Amino acid sequence: RIRLNGSMKKFDWTFDHRPYTLTQRHPIHQGERIRLTLINATSMWHPLHLHGHTFALTGINSTRARKDTALVLPHHKLVIDFDADNPGLWMLHCHNQYHSETGMMTILGYRK
Repeated sequence: RIRLNGSMKKFDWTFDHRPYTLTQRHPIHQGERIRLTLINATSMWHPLHLHGHTFALTGINSTRARKDTALVLPHHKLVIDFDADNPGLWMLHCHNQYHSETGMMTILGYRK
């Protein structure tokens, strides 16, 4: 679970109330099926982009389409699934550049 936080008033966009740091990692293991629940606790739309993978949207209104970017609506959640099949360090971030620049990004890092 990753919570999207921040506001237009302060421009303090973060994941889980923490701005991105170079040492931040969310560990994953090769071969796993990963499910991320993205919870938007803000009043803005956030187009979240995952590098190095494509994912499927889950739920009643989902499609089988593969995506690398999806909108998380204000005060809603989005659940995505993907296969951990591309080892490395991969950025997950809001595609609104000024949101990423203030900290709304993190790294998914493969563990051996």
